[in-house]
Amino acid sequence: MSEEIEVTKEIEVTKVKKHNVSMVKVILLLLLISIAFVYFMFHYGYVASGNDAWGHLFKSNLLYENIKEGNTYPLYTSLWYNGVQPFRYWAPLPYYILAFLQWIAGGSITGAYVLFAGVSVFFGALGWALFGRAQNRIVLGTVLGILWFFLPENIRVYFCEGNIPRMVTAIIIPYCVYAIWLFFIKRKNNAMFGIIASMVGITLSHVMISAMVGIATFIFLLFYALSNKEYKRAIQTLFIMLVSYVISGFWLLPALSGGLVGMDPEASASVMKSLAYSFNESLNPLIRINGIIDTFYYGISIVIISVIGVLLARKGKKAGFITAIVIVLLTTVEVVPILSKMPLSQLLWMMRFATIAYAFFYWSFLEWTSIRKYFCIILMGILILDCVPSFNIERYYTQVAGKADEELEYAKSITSQRVAVLDLSAYGSYPSWQLCVGEDRVDYSYGWAWQGATTSSNIVMLNTAVEYGKYSYVFDRCIELGNDTVVLPINLVEDSNTAESNLLRASKQSQYDLVRKTDNAYIFHRDTPEQFGVRTSYQGLAIGKNAELIVLSYPVFEVASEEYIDEYTIEDLTKYKVLYLSGFKYHDKKAAEKLLTEAAEAGVRIVIDVSYVPEDPVTKRTSILGVTGQAVTFNSRFPDLEYKENTYKMDYFESENTKWRASYIDGAKDITGSVNFMNMNLPYVGTNDNENIIFLGLNLLYHGLQTSDSSAYTIINDILGLQTDVIPEREIVPIQVDYGKDYISITTESVPVNTTIAYQDTFESKNSMESSNNLLVVEDKQTYIQLKYPLLKVGLISTSVGILLTCMLYFWIRKEKHE
Repeated sequence: MSEEIEVTKEIEVTKVKKHNVSMVKVILLLLLISIAFVYFMFHYGYVASGNDAWGHLFKSNLLYENIKEGNTYPLYTSLWYNGVQPFRYWAPLPYYILAFLQWIAGGSITGAYVLFAGVSVFFGALGWALFGRAQNRIVLGTVLGILWFFLPENIRVYFCEGNIPRMVTAIIIPYCVYAIWLFFIKRKNNAMFGIIASMVGITLSHVMISAMVGIATFIFLLFYALSNKEYKRAIQTLFIMLVSYVISGFWLLPALSGGLVGMDPEASASVMKSLAYSFNESLNPLIRINGIIDTFYYGISIVIISVIGVLLARKGKKAGFITAIVIVLLTTVEVVPILSKMPLSQLLWMMRFATIAYAFFYWSFLEWTSIRKYFCIILMGILILDCVPSFNIERYYTQVAGKADEELEYAKSITSQRVAVLDLSAYGSYPSWQLCVGEDRVDYSYGWAWQGATTSSNIVMLNTAVEYGKYSYVFDRCIELGNDTVVLPINLVEDSNTAESNLLRASKQSQYDLVRKTDNAYIFHRDTPEQFGVRTSYQGLAIGKNAELIVLSYPVFEVASEEYIDEYTIEDLTKYKVLYLSGFKYHDKKAAEKLLTEAAEAGVRIVIDVSYVPEDPVTKRTSILGVTGQAVTFNSRFPDLEYKENTYKMDYFESENTKWRASYIDGAKDITGSVNFMNMNLPYVGTNDNENIIFLGLNLLYHGLQTSDSSAYTIINDILGLQTDVIPEREIVPIQVDYGKDYISITTESVPVNTTIAYQDTFESKNSMESSNNLLVVEDKQTYIQLKYPLLKVGLISTSVGILLTCMLYFWIRKEKHE
């Protein structure tokens, strides 16, 4: 018996040695391929490919420069978005990897990018080679590993998107799946640490992808458990993955207090729809050869092999194939309405599941040991053939630099405090690099990846104003954001149907001069102190979710920071000449109505958009101050509108709004505007007991914004008592701002003043300060602000609890095994 044991041990040792020899050869092969690929990239100058690449390289370079100065985790930079926390909402691990590669490349960030391509090829492939080795299919695992980087979605992400964090997750995912396999299939309890380590790595690289890995793993394990009756181990695996999020709490909790999780559901649904595709796109291999390469292609080979695997593989080995098919079905446009209603729908950007689906597809392919060798070769041939277009790097290389070099360099040279490039992202992330790197770098009101910006709503409104050609608002708000230089592409002015004379009039209105006009852009500059703040007097206040659009046509309005009427005081409201309410809320209806009545009696004009009045919790009607909004729909255009004894012929609706849904008013005593519709006289302007409280229907303001209907604006001007394109009074105030590693010091002789610095929730000061329109207002002549790591104590507690849970879980699983 002992001799048999010895023989068995010898056989196992011999197998290990053979594997070790094979693994050495595999590693040398992968090194050779990776080095050759890096050389190829260097030789042809394939650097910073993709729309997002320059933004990622900026952040990596920022980290590298800070580390050289001894600041290993920069809490703040003034360079983007009027000040931003660079690694709070953008997971930091990819930037540390690139910063390390930049050090290896002698300080060259573009060199680091090329080295990262080699790192992606080598380490991505190595994970699958290890998986194949564990399955005694090292050749298949190695070939699959070499193809990993060149799978359709992976190659697109690297070269077309330039999304380096997603590529870091693509490197880690094979190891995560391998660790899950070891724990779930091979019952290796120690593998739970591999699951946790890889999941923490993915979370610290891209939190959305991390959540997607969890969702995809749930789908995979569900099918696997149903086939193999492995429910308990599956639940343990998912629980281990959940623990990894708790361990990541030191970074994850601050990141989740805003950012993507705070995205509006409608905006999330819109993004989901934009990232969904028909099968004609996602499974059409000809598009990669003849069509636009930057489109989602899942891979027809993945689906073909998965279908064959579902039909022919053993029952317990099909889960990965089924998962791959389910996920491609979920990427279609038809599924979006369903997904958008699900919990955490903001995470269901289905095309981003592709890489994870590939991983579980690989799992089942490697587990499909009953397949005949020749048939396996045929299937691999199909997969390789589908990847052949990926080897045409020249076709995939997407260089976004150089579109506006001349304009950006000139703007950089004349900027004193901050520059705004109003390109609607046409230049990609390149301005974020070009303007903000080097000895001559300048601060930038925009940036790249808006999720991390306190001023994201300010930026959205500026972009909307550019689209509609509302340039009085554009230049005025550029001053509010502290921009002495503005770059505006010529084609955007043409697209908005705005005459150049109107553009120049609007710029002069805010004291900007046109200092250069190139073939691509207008460049405006205003003479200001080197550092300045702004003091402003607004005439109107826009309150409510839908109210902010009024400021595009009437810049003299300020957007309120609070939607609830009864959270204001009478002193707050009487500072303004006009209030505009649309999509507002209240805690107590009577208190809100009383406050509005008092403000009106004090002489404030109040205009209430009845199309967006909150529902009364008792009557379930949308009413305020005795007036109700009643739904009505018009087709193509309004009938002629009557207003104060005048008749106005209105323009046609925009093509996307030919069915115009709005409300007319019901319950007003004094009607000053009505429309005859279907033999009914429907009032749309009126007052009740106080002539200063005016009710407005028909969603007339939005119609004016969309169509520039002069008749609509004539009516609205009279209702508001204001004219369009009038800007608020602004006073430029010299200030001095000093930035340190963990502090900001502000000195000014005139207070209170908007510093034009984005307000951060990590600012701590003994001096008086507040946020106004997302910008920092200081009330002392000398203000010292300490920069703090957000939610540090809570985050460390979470991480500590996660480590404790890991230990408890490990000993529980080990004890269960022994029992």
